[in-house]
Parts: sequence; structure tokens; C-alpha cells
Amino acid sequence: MEDKISEEKKEPEYHESITDPKEIKILEEFKHSIATITDKKDKAVLDPFVLLNNDFLIHFLRARKLNVKKATRMLMDYYHWKAKINLDDVYKNFVLKEQYKLQLLFPHGFHYYSKEGNPIYFQVMGKLNVDELFKLFTPEDLIKYSARICETMERDYFKLCSKVKNRYVHGVFNIIDFRGIKTTSLLNKKLLSYLKESFKINQDSYPESLAACYILNAGFAFRSFYSAVKIFLDGKTRGKIKVYGDNYQAGLLDRIDKDCLPSFWGGNCNCPGGCLFSNVGPWKKEDEKENIPEEILKGRNEINEFMFSAKNKNNDNEEKIKNNGKEGLNPDNI
Repeated sequence: MEDKISEEKKEPEYHESITDPKEIKILEEFKHSIATITDKKDKAVLDPFVLLNNDFLIHFLRARKLNVKKATRMLMDYYHWKAKINLDDVYKNFVLKEQYKLQLLFPHGFHYYSKEGNPIYFQVMGKLNVDELFKLFTPEDLIKYSARICETMERDYFKLCSKVKNRYVHGVFNIIDFRGIKTTSLLNKKLLSYLKESFKINQDSYPESLAACYILNAGFAFRSFYSAVKIFLDGKTRGKIKVYGDNYQAGLLDRIDKDCLPSFWGGNCNCPGGCLFSNVGPWKKEDEKENIPEEILKGRNEINEFMFSAKNKNNDNEEKIKNNGKEGLNPDNI
């Protein structure tokens, strides 16, 4: 009887759909390749329990187009990177000093989830302050911070969103707003170097973790920026990017419920203190409270005003890319 009760209380598990006979067959070949690794350096960092995690393995295999040899190398490169950065400790213990200031110098964070259940991660480029960012933070600290975000999504956010949607969820919905950004800020050498490393981590260590990326208010600055960074992006990643000028509301609402989208992007949500800083979603604890310094609150208010400012929305002094409603544009075609 106790066993039966305990089974009933057990939370449901959600898994990636692997039904293609070809994928099933090659997944077994991939596992055999991993299990028979002989290189001592590889074996020293490999987690043998990975062979039980089909959800994890299939993403590496698909990222390398079901090529077992390439997928095995990709997986081992991940484990070497994980050991080098001490990822388990970064996930559990890393706290970026002045993190509140980072959100003012580069507003970013999570806000609910898409219709498919993917957590929404936003970045507001118009308030990016590159010079102050790299005065206050080292590239190494920012890389650890980015790695912790990726690991937290993998270990926590995707699973929590899976529970909300009652099905397997994997991948983040990224919204990047370019309104008001200066081209000189985007082409800063330190920023581009950091982004190159960040893109590499996302693509090589967290394959298939991007569900979609929507670029808003794109104009000349975005064109210049994309020309500089597209060499760092693989074809699969580029294919998930949709580019919009200022006609983006239909595109967002096609993928995101109105109540989950901030009102400054055309939704209904107006979180207390501003949607950009709410971190609202199934990952946020009900009793979670923050002791925010007054200067940070003031800075947040200025950013909230920027997002709602009609003047900034209409007078960026930059002609926006023309797009047709919800479809968006492929970045390689603009």
C-alpha cells in the first residue's frame, strides 16, 4: 500500500520525443561510442551516468546532424569545458558582485514563457552601457554569469515550464530590443570578444537550447552588429532568428499570450516595479523578496520610463527595417 501511495505522489516526468527509428538506432551507436572512450583525459571528465540521459544526448546528436563521431567530440568538449569552469560550483555558488548594477548597465532577465512553454529571456540593447559594463565587470566574471544562466535554465527553468505545460519543454525564447542603441556601442571590441565566447558556450555546450530569437526595432545599428557577429553563429541558430522593425506586436503575440507579454511590447502585463526586473515565472518563489538599494530603484525607474517613452519609440533617428507583421525577416536576407 505504501508503495502505491508513493507512486501516486511521484511527480510526472517529461522527456524529449525520440520516435524516429533512425534516431533511436544512432542514439544507441552514440552511447556505445561514449562508453568505449579510451582517452584518459576524456575519461577523467566524463560523467558515466550521461548514458542514462537520452534527453541530454539527443540534443548533441541532432546538433551534429546525427554524426556519431562529431557528436562524441562535441560532448567531450562540453565535459572538458565544464571541468575547466567548475560548472557545478558556478551553478550552486557563483554570485556576481554588483549584479543589480549589471541589470542597469545591460537590462536583461526572464519574464514568463511563450505559448509553447519556453521561458522568455529579454535583453534591452538601448540601455547598454559598454564602457561602464567592462569597468565594473571582467569578461571572465561575465562568462561565468552567462554560464550560470544557461545551467539554471537547463536544470530548473525548462523543467518548471514543462510542469506548467504538462509536456517536455526545452529551449528559451529570446527577445532582443535594439531601440535606441548606438552602433559604436555594439561594435566595441571588448563586447564582441565577450559575445563570441558567449555564443560559443551556448551553441557548443547547450545545443538546441534556443527555441526562437526575436529582434525588435532593428535598423542600421542591428545590420552593422549582425555583420560583425554572424560568423560566430551556426546556421541552425541563424535560422531561429526573426528580425522586426517597429512592427513586431503581431509577431510576438503569435507566439506569446498577451498576459505574459509586457505592455510596452504590446501585451497586457504591468509587473509592480516593471516587467524588466520582475523575474516573474514558475521559477520565482512566492515569498521571494529583494532588498533593493535606492539608487538601483531609481535606475530601474529610468529604464522603465525609457521603455514606455513615446518620444524614444518614435524618434530613434534611425530608419527601421520594414517587415510584414508577424512573419519577421531572416537576418541573412536584410
